[in-house]
Amino acid sequence: MNVDLELYRIFYVVAKYGHMTKASLELHISQPAISQAIKKLEDQLGGTLFLRSNKGMELTSEGHMFYDYVKGALELIKNAENEFTSFKDLSKGEIKIGCSTTLTKLVLMDALKEFHSNYPNIIINITNDLTSNLINDLKLGKLDFVIFNESNIKETNLHLEKIKELKQGFIYNPDYYKDTFKYFNDLNKVSLILQKEEANSRKLLDYICLKNNVKLLPKMEVVSQELITEFVNIGLGIGFTSIDLAIKNHNNLKELDINKKIPNINIYLATNKNISLTFASKMFIKYLK
Repeated sequence: MNVDLELYRIFYVVAKYGHMTKASLELHISQPAISQAIKKLEDQLGGTLFLRSNKGMELTSEGHMFYDYVKGALELIKNAENEFTSFKDLSKGEIKIGCSTTLTKLVLMDALKEFHSNYPNIIINITNDLTSNLINDLKLGKLDFVIFNESNIKETNLHLEKIKELKQGFIYNPDYYKDTFKYFNDLNKVSLILQKEEANSRKLLDYICLKNNVKLLPKMEVVSQELITEFVNIGLGIGFTSIDLAIKNHNNLKELDINKKIPNINIYLATNKNISLTFASKMFIKYLK
């Protein structure tokens, strides 16, 4: 049987008041139209819902049973509408973001602060992992969007949008090292601290060095750029990381002059073309931009 929700709503209002006139005022439709709707619903059900009299509309025993179910169903629908409105006006909701620890600090932090101030009830979940793992989670629908730095990612079902540029380069602590490096190959003469080869920023560095016919040989490889800044600060070596992050963490750290040969790195936002963003995620992305 095809369900006409409007017929159920008319039945509910008539049963609630037990009177056509009051029902007509609430529904803003004529009494003859109400009578036709009730008759149509009774025909579809194959039974009588009301006993009509001069006193009004009295439910039959079957009508009483039907009313209890319809009332519960309409209340559920109303609750669903209210819940949907809560998500739409951002008084409820959740955002699932994939991002490295470094980009969380450099790209997300200010947007998170402002967004949370305006929409404190939105739950924000941030997953920090390698870009390749985050992209897989995005494709599976486990994340709403992913923020990552430059890479050769080519996924037809993902939408990529450049949102920022960051400066990357080599940093050192002047208490332990001097800036005497003119060529990339000179860096192999010191203790070099780099991210692991699978990291996007490391891939970019390796590509730049390859163009200069150099292969860098790190003495130490770590997962995060955050660790690189900490290790450089205590004199363990010279590291390649985000300049913004390094200065933010330790304002005593310096850039090597050789950084002039290193281009800025692009930061992208990736979304899944096949999955609609939540209201909260759409709004948060506006804050990012």
